[in-house]
Amino acid sequence: MKKTPALAFAILLSAAALPAAAQTPEDCFQATLKTDDQAIIRVCTQALDRGGLNDRTRSITLSNRGLGYLRSKDFDKSIIDFSEALLIDPKNAFSFNFRGEAWREKGNFDRALADFEDALGVDPGFTAAFYNRGLTYERQGNPTAARAEYQRAIALKGDRPIDNWARDRANERLTALGDGPQQQQQQQQTQPRNDDRGRDRDRNDRTTQQNQQQQQQQQQNNEPSRGNEGSYQRRR
Repeated sequence: MKKTPALAFAILLSAAALPAAAQTPEDCFQATLKTDDQAIIRVCTQALDRGGLNDRTRSITLSNRGLGYLRSKDFDKSIIDFSEALLIDPKNAFSFNFRGEAWREKGNFDRALADFEDALGVDPGFTAAFYNRGLTYERQGNPTAARAEYQRAIALKGDRPIDNWARDRANERLTALGDGPQQQQQQQQTQPRNDDRGRDRDRNDRTTQQNQQQQQQQQQNNEPSRGNEGSYQRRR
């Protein structure tokens, strides 16, 4: 028996009205491992709307959605999500850290530093908070304080993905400021030898040229970019 056009149309409407597959907090987390920031927001919103979450899970899911807003540079909405996550769970160090990033990108350095301090109050080994505090000092034009924070981040031994990410970023910023391992090795290699005045003079000339080149490179890199050195990018 053939379906009439009206019946076929009714079936199509019925199928379209079916709800989308419910998203879970785990789906929300998995979305943060990918590069589609809008998908993070959509999936995490569906997981939150589903309801039935305990306080800790809801706080984490809000923080993950906030990360989507942060990565898409919707800083005001990200701050709202991180703040709500912290109202539910004041021990959520990730939310303190990410909210600090959002405040920094909005130019509110005092609030950013306060959030990084709170993240470290919850988790003294939170490497990303040291890195982000260093980046904030650097944005404020205080490279000395920034270097100290980057060095603290590198010295920590945390092995979570965010810890490894933060150490890598801290090394990059130290290199940009002229304090990376490669620059230190070059300085050691260019130390003049006291027992050879001719070589000493030649080496001093080369050192001067190298220093000039390094200074030019440092001037180009000294101003932090507004890209990958900021918001944490999770990876599978």
